[in-house]
Amino acid sequence: MVGEGARRQQREWGVWRMDFSADQRRAWAELYRRQLPRVEQHACRAYLEGFERLALPADDIPSLDHLNARITPATGWQTVRTAVRYSDATDWYAEFAQKRFLVTDYMRGWEELDFTPEPDMFHDIFGHLPFMTLPAYAELEELFAPAFMRADPVQREAVKRLAWYSTEFGLLREGGEIKLFGAGLISSGAEADRVVAGEVPILPFRCEEIVPHEKAVWEFNHQLFVSESLDELKGELRRYFDTF
Repeated sequence: MVGEGARRQQREWGVWRMDFSADQRRAWAELYRRQLPRVEQHACRAYLEGFERLALPADDIPSLDHLNARITPATGWQTVRTAVRYSDATDWYAEFAQKRFLVTDYMRGWEELDFTPEPDMFHDIFGHLPFMTLPAYAELEELFAPAFMRADPVQREAVKRLAWYSTEFGLLREGGEIKLFGAGLISSGAEADRVVAGEVPILPFRCEEIVPHEKAVWEFNHQLFVSESLDELKGELRRYFDTF
């Protein structure tokens, strides 16, 4: 059953226009300024391609109209604003099943610019949405909701952990180098710097080895996982989800 947060969002969907505060706009501009050099040097090729396509403004928070004009024609997905700061997985995947990507109206505080335990609008937009202009990446996101919906409670926890260590904090190897892939790394300066500095153990992305690892929500991840390509990552997830 869709929760109250999703029902409220559906009532507001398509008509809600956000009025961002001056402080939120300044935070966006500062985060953009800090993260742009990191992603230009260390993000994977797919992100950089999507970033160019999405054409995010450097000094202002983009509207849903701006985002959807570039995302929906490319992949069929659309962005939807939500007042919920951290969506329940059941609500989240119910929206995902309809190709709707929830973007929170929460913006991190100035004391959390380089690391925030809660996904905010900068994380959602700057970290995730460039990828959503790419059909090959949309295919990856479209694996999760069907698996989650047919899963039992134990398997649902596995889906959440696999999403965490792939689309949120995953890595790709390109030309022998480790590149940032997950939105949590791309939008978090402090955690990205730890990875680039070689301070985090990195293991091959194998679902059975990842599922026992809990998500590190309130602290930095103690280990991360790398795939050799986006296609390899999708193949590994399909293999595992087919066992449900």
